[in-house]
Formats: sequence, structure tokens, C-alpha cells
Amino acid sequence: MRILMLLPRFPYPPERGDTLRSWTVLQGLSGRHEVWLACVDSRMPTREQLAPVREVCREVAVFARSAAARVLGGVRSVLAGGSFTEGYFADWRLRRTLAEWSAQEPFDALFTYSSSIAPLAREVRARRRVMDLCDVDSQKWTRYSREAAPPLRWCYRLEAERVADLEVWAAGRHDVCLTVNERECKKLHLLAPQAVVEVVPTPVKVEPTGNGPPPTAPVIGMLGSMCYPPNVLAVDWFGRFVWPLVQRRLPEARWLIVGRDPVRSVRKWNRLPGVTVTGRVPDVCPYLAQMRVFVDPVRGDIGVQTKLLVALANGRPAVTTSDAVAGLTYSGQPPCLVANTPADFASAVVRLTLDAELWHRLSRRGRELIEQKHASQVETVEQLLTAGRPAAVRRGSGRALVTA
Repeated sequence: MRILMLLPRFPYPPERGDTLRSWTVLQGLSGRHEVWLACVDSRMPTREQLAPVREVCREVAVFARSAAARVLGGVRSVLAGGSFTEGYFADWRLRRTLAEWSAQEPFDALFTYSSSIAPLAREVRARRRVMDLCDVDSQKWTRYSREAAPPLRWCYRLEAERVADLEVWAAGRHDVCLTVNERECKKLHLLAPQAVVEVVPTPVKVEPTGNGPPPTAPVIGMLGSMCYPPNVLAVDWFGRFVWPLVQRRLPEARWLIVGRDPVRSVRKWNRLPGVTVTGRVPDVCPYLAQMRVFVDPVRGDIGVQTKLLVALANGRPAVTTSDAVAGLTYSGQPPCLVANTPADFASAVVRLTLDAELWHRLSRRGRELIEQKHASQVETVEQLLTAGRPAAVRRGSGRALVTA
């Protein structure tokens, strides 16, 4: 089959939740089908980043847009009655490329990743259309509006309304919509009751190295994009209210904060003894291997925490908030310790650091969850895209159109 993947970000390297999900799907589909990839990004992929993507795709088109161009596009969209989000990702070069590809021959299937880039799908002729929403983004903007002060509160509220309209519109123009869990599925059904929605958990690979003994050093670790507001708030909360309590009971403990683009409020923790802020790293696995305990103090009703999935896949027992663990799909006891107050959170971290039996039990439970629910979801996506049509043999590495 001829399948087009339309993405709002170049999928390689898979160092964040959306790229991990899209890259895994791309790899799986390319083994049996011809895949065209089209996307925008804030920066040009390097030759080393582009090579593995070209290897699995028939055609690759990447268009880079500067931050200024993205913001200007967002403002124009708002003034025209749309959302800032859709203008932020819009690109006339990508639109033209999609029209040219579709003019040659209709695609058998279109895979649109997120509503943010769905307006560009207008240019695509495809017999089958699937949109991977992952999360219902309008709900995030609603949450931001509650937490922000004016005038940002009003801006976020307007964006929530317009992104909701965009999600309803996009859902109506795709045959199937995907979400990461039942919680997000329910949100979308409230917005668009007529939408056909399938839950497809984010695929995560179980790492063999995660089956080893626990690290002896009491390293407490966090992981994620450190410019993402929920992560920034989580770091600040943990640092102000939990970390001092942990240090009192474990004076030798270290706090490791791993993630790309840390903002100033995250970087400031690097000045404290025993705290390390890494910034972007080429591979998170060596850092996860150092962690005795993984912590995820993110709050809010937001999708699924991919960083938590990655930690569990690496055999790292975790302490999370009830909001974070609610994004997981499991039966029986949760695969991590759950705490919401600073005192409870600190006690859980200390307990998991000192109790070897508990450490091994939660490590096994977390890995079992990943194996059962997240190890491979590509087959489900393929079935939804192909709608029962036979698979084709893919053709090897293709051309790449990369434009700044």
C-alpha cells in the first residue's frame, strides 16, 4: 500500500513522546508498505538524523520554519478566526508538496499525527484516513488557562476553544481517531460524539538491561522535556517541597534531572549540591541505569506520561502522582508507588530506595505492564490503516526533500 505519514515534527531521533510514537509506527509500517513522510520542524535534521528515515521511506519531505515564522503564522491564524496552533504548524511548501504527491496517484491511506497539522491533510487524496490525536490538546489549553494570570489566561482560554473546534473538524474528516488511553478517548467523545475512536497505547520497547540489579547509589531521577510546562512545574514542586525531606533522611542522595531544553527555573536547581541538570542527552538509557528511583510528580489530567513508560521499560521503579499513574492502563495494584503530598511523596521515595524487596517487585511489575500493554501496537495501527487490504513489499531507501 501507498501510505502517507503527515507529522508536525521530524520523527528522528525518537527522544520525546510524540517522536517515539511516530517513529515506532513508521518503522513498523515501512517493513510491509511504501511510506511517504511529510513534516515540518523548527530545525533541519542533520545528515545522520535523516539517513535512517530515508532508509525506510519512499519519499521524505521536511520543511524547517524559524520560531519567528511559526509565531507569525500563529498570530495570522488567530486574527483569521482559527487557532494559534494550526497557524504555528502551517507551511505553504508542505501544502504544495502534498498536493503534488496526491496529484500523481491517490494514497491508499493517510496517517495524520495530531490535529495541529490536520488542516494540511485537505491537500491529500487518500482512500483511508486515520488521525492519531494521542491527547486531546484543547483540554491542555483549558488547564493552562486556569493556572495562568491575565492576559495569558484569556489567550489560553481562546486557544482552548479554537483547538476544540479544530479537533471536532479534524475528527469528522478522518475515518478513525487514535488516543493513548481511555481517559483521552472519553474526552474526545465528549467533544465529537460521532467520531470513531480507538485506544492505541504508546509502543515502548522493553530494555533487556533493565532486568539487572538495582544501582547501589541513592540516585533519584526525573526525565522529560524540561521546557514543557507540566514538567517544569513538577521539577519546581519536587525541588521545593520534596527534595529537602528526602535529603534529611538520605543525606547522600543525588537528584538527576535529565531532559532537553531546560528553562531557567529548571537550570537553577543545578546550583545545589547533589543535583545535576543534564540538558539534552543522546540516549536516556545510561542515565536511567543510574537511577535507584524514578520520580514523576507531574499533575493534571494530561494523556500518558511517556517518560514514565520509558522508565518502567528500563526496570526503574517509580513514585508518581495519582494524575500521572491514571494515564496508565493496568489491572490490580498500580505498577508504582503513588503519592500526592510532599511528605507522602518523600516517604515513598525513601522507602523505595531502602527496601530491596519492594524495589524488585515494582521493577518486575512495571516491565510486565510494558510487555503486556505497550510492547507493540504497530499491528493495530496497520489494521486500521489498511482496513483488511493485503500488505505490499516495501521498496528501499528513497529521496529526501529537505528545505529550510
